[in-house]
Amino acid sequence: MSGIVAEIEAEIGKLKSEVTKKHTGRIREIGDGVAKIEGLSGVALNEMIEFPGGVTGLALNLEETEVGAIIIGDFTHLKEGDEVKATGKLLQVPVGKGLLGRVVDALGAPLDGKGPIKSKESYPVEKIAPGIIKRQSVNQPLQTGILAIDAMIPIGRGQRELIIGDRATGKTTVAIDTIINQARINQLNEKLGDQSFRPVYSIYVAVGQKNSSLARTLAVLEETGALAYTIVVAANASDSATSSTWLPLQVVPWANGSWITEWMP
Repeated sequence: MSGIVAEIEAEIGKLKSEVTKKHTGRIREIGDGVAKIEGLSGVALNEMIEFPGGVTGLALNLEETEVGAIIIGDFTHLKEGDEVKATGKLLQVPVGKGLLGRVVDALGAPLDGKGPIKSKESYPVEKIAPGIIKRQSVNQPLQTGILAIDAMIPIGRGQRELIIGDRATGKTTVAIDTIINQARINQLNEKLGDQSFRPVYSIYVAVGQKNSSLARTLAVLEETGALAYTIVVAANASDSATSSTWLPLQVVPWANGSWITEWMP
């Protein structure tokens, strides 16, 4: 009998109680990707809110008795009365080389079925851009691979260049050709073993496109080997309006790399 009591006391001694504090609220009203939440009095502007099912929301309208938030993702399963949680984190997305070769949504969640994103670092979306003095000068060329453009329009790394035109005039083709040409330059210098070469990584953002159009673009990038140097951010026509109209991606360049960003609605 004494042995049983000793075992029970030993097991009780192993127990550890922890107190967890959670800031929760409930959905009062929801519709068209916008939710009004009661009970989140301490939430901050642009703070990420966790909805049931792993859906993320963004607190935007802070009122006296409720919080207005947009839902970034599928909100069809959400209903009034559902419990939501404040995360205590301002809106942030994963960054780094773990995103290369992947297709992600506006929050950096994978859409290609290749498993989770291998990124250990996240950066806030709303951050102050570095001043002019802190930025490096534009001193390296960036070739599109199209002789007519490269001969007439000098484009440098770090320079902003707008591709504008009517529908079906080849805007996307110019961007894709540039991505493919930069990937070929990266592959060539990797084979040569040039340690001083800084590869260019591209970001292709597809807003409001059909899934079939995006699939064709991905097939071209993968066939040419350019997908390994590219991040594809997608908010397709079938996604919610909140995902399509709000599509941020924070990308942080590292010492041996440069980024070119292409926004093609």
